[in-house]
Amino acid sequence: MKYNNEWKKDVIKQIYKVLSVIIAFVSAAGLWYWNIGQGWSENYHGYLTLSIVGVAFSVVYWGFAKMYQAQKIGIFRLTELAYFQILSFGIADAILYIASVLWFHGFDKLSLISYIAVLAMQMIIIVALIFVCNRLFAKYDEPRKILIVYGAEDYVSFLNKIHAKKFRYKVEGCYEDSVDIKIIKNAIDKCVSVYLYDVNKEVKKELILYCNSIGKDIYITQDVEELITMGFDISHTFDTPFIRTKRMPVRWYYPVVKRVFDIISSGAALVILLPVLLIVSLCIKLYDGGSVFYKQIRLTKGHKEFYIYKFRSMVMNAEKNGARLASQNDNRITPIGKVIRATRIDELPQLINILKGDMSVVGPRPERPEIEKQYLEELPEFGLRLAVKAGLTGYAQVFGKYNTTPEDKLKLDLLYINQRSMLLDLKLIFYTIRIIFIPEATEGVAEGQVTAMSQEKR
Repeated sequence: MKYNNEWKKDVIKQIYKVLSVIIAFVSAAGLWYWNIGQGWSENYHGYLTLSIVGVAFSVVYWGFAKMYQAQKIGIFRLTELAYFQILSFGIADAILYIASVLWFHGFDKLSLISYIAVLAMQMIIIVALIFVCNRLFAKYDEPRKILIVYGAEDYVSFLNKIHAKKFRYKVEGCYEDSVDIKIIKNAIDKCVSVYLYDVNKEVKKELILYCNSIGKDIYITQDVEELITMGFDISHTFDTPFIRTKRMPVRWYYPVVKRVFDIISSGAALVILLPVLLIVSLCIKLYDGGSVFYKQIRLTKGHKEFYIYKFRSMVMNAEKNGARLASQNDNRITPIGKVIRATRIDELPQLINILKGDMSVVGPRPERPEIEKQYLEELPEFGLRLAVKAGLTGYAQVFGKYNTTPEDKLKLDLLYINQRSMLLDLKLIFYTIRIIFIPEATEGVAEGQVTAMSQEKR
């Protein structure tokens, strides 16, 4: 029965993927035919042109759909999948529109309304498809049975994250790594996946070998040291094989290209978003008559201090009792502040910091000196984040949250630092668009916490 359910779920996934690509192909070819190339379908060249347009659009759409995980039916909620699909189709439609303009050398020959109408039609059809497929998938889906083996004291924070996704996961057992290994192995036999959370090396080694022998998925946390040395090759100088840590050198042109990109993108964004900046400024001023902007000392590359600019989202003198991160249901946040924080609009003035050279578009988020000092007491390696210039967005912002613990934030930032390139920067920028309207990404720290350091470590 279980095998049949898995087969049915796979069929639903494939149907969803195929139909979404068909929607992309038909809508693009139809848009081109009705808006640009009427009459082309009457001969061979017409069919060929429409086919090329449809395929090209489908490839672009599929690339963004994969990036935004818009094809992950059964994993995300209906609203999340709809949002990811809107982004994927919307960006692909925009590229098609720009290509059309370049093809015909002018905006006056094309109708933007028809593109908006097609996007609306795409959304109606795709949301209906998501709804049907999600319901069918849920009918045959069961929570994934997992086992957690832990060695760190703060495993409870990870356990809470698992429980928050109870519709996807069912924790069959939670064992400390000091428990008899035979008991853990017996529990593994009843699960689909095993999560090793900061487990000691001996237990980790034995469980990895055991899971590999019985074909179980295994997920393992990595230490900071492991992430620093994650780039490696094999040395065969001796008859004993060695792993040689090998950090990929940053291309000589990367800093120059990155700075040029920062200047052009931040300058263009300030011009394009000027109406939004003015409206938000007016709303903040009219609400309580206080200052529109909020500036604060932050740290960037080499522990250099600078003033970061943000739209004020809290009441005046919000930190008169000392620096602390925003908590959930923080009464210091104004009604306007809740909106601009949820949509990340409060971060837009940092485009000025990027233009000045204080920050980059992509990089680790700049921390406050006093908060970093607290983090360094518990995590001396936290300063490794400042090997590169701070950024408006980055690895930790995309894959973490506002309340992500300092250790996890450091690990995410090290992944970026060790792999940084313009291609990765562009990918993270597109990923940032994906998380703008995801509420969990702006979730504050728990009540009573001053920083994101977990309660267990405080």
